[in-house]
Amino acid sequence: MTEGPRTGRLPRIALTGATGYVGRALLRHLSGMAAPWPVTALVRQPPPRRLPFVTYVQGEIPGRLPAGFPPPGTDVLIHLANENRSRDQDLLHAVNVAGTRALIGAAPDSLKGVLLGSSLSVHGRGAQIRVAETAPARPSTSLAHARLGAEREAAEAMRQRDATAYLLRPRFITGRDDTSFLPGISKLRRLPLRVPADRTHFSLIDVDDYGSVIAQLARRVLERAASGTPVRTAVNVAYRRPVTLRALFDLLAAPPSPGPLRWLPAAPVRALSSVLPGQGASRLAEQLDLVTRSHWADVGLLESEIGTALTAKSPETVVHSYRAHQPQPEQGNS
Repeated sequence: MTEGPRTGRLPRIALTGATGYVGRALLRHLSGMAAPWPVTALVRQPPPRRLPFVTYVQGEIPGRLPAGFPPPGTDVLIHLANENRSRDQDLLHAVNVAGTRALIGAAPDSLKGVLLGSSLSVHGRGAQIRVAETAPARPSTSLAHARLGAEREAAEAMRQRDATAYLLRPRFITGRDDTSFLPGISKLRRLPLRVPADRTHFSLIDVDDYGSVIAQLARRVLERAASGTPVRTAVNVAYRRPVTLRALFDLLAAPPSPGPLRWLPAAPVRALSSVLPGQGASRLAEQLDLVTRSHWADVGLLESEIGTALTAKSPETVVHSYRAHQPQPEQGNS
């Protein structure tokens, strides 16, 4: 593995979201290098187990951004911290948009580029088939609006610096510690909803592969700086081939078994929940839109940046990995 660009020293990384799902995966990837890149990580609280190549700085975006972060000499800012649970528009804007602006504004002149963790959700609701980065953004939730606002802040700041911005847009991030996507699919499998499972396609990425993608794109930031070819672009992050909902149902059945009688069409339920009052109905509508319609991203741009070795992987192997790490039901005595 190439540890870094040929600049005579290791690249210096400033990282937010280091203790989150994706941040931990990135640090696992870096720790596997023969010479891990030095990282300065902004955290609310340092983790119990500290990594020797990471300097932990306490703070929080946007209210407690400490002076000197990102530190002098930073080459690449990897911004993965965000607010994604609240429905408060003001809070989402303060953390995701204003926080991104303040963070990049505090970066030193040595900065050569930013990697921002965003989402394919900026394209809005509805089925998405082979959606490319150039497709119009139509955010339909407050969170998606805030993510798009953060993207625009990062792109404009890097344009002013003549530096690179990679705006990372995965759709479904999964893996052995997944507590959201695959558990949600397992619940959906047990419901009597009738969905076009063979025609519903999802773009996936294993969280550890996502960590690898981030490291490879960070390397590309420095290569582009050295060659004078900075870019500002969104980047879809997924395997090249999507997985169907039917395949997920089959892979997640434990043990393999037929699903329930699917007598209730999903579309009317989705439409009804979208117009009913209350946050519960609104959340149900969003969840049904998410898992009963295709979300399939074109990854040609990603492959042009890092090659095809990672994107060619089978998305089904991610589900097998997830299943292998789940508690197995106890076997009764025969």
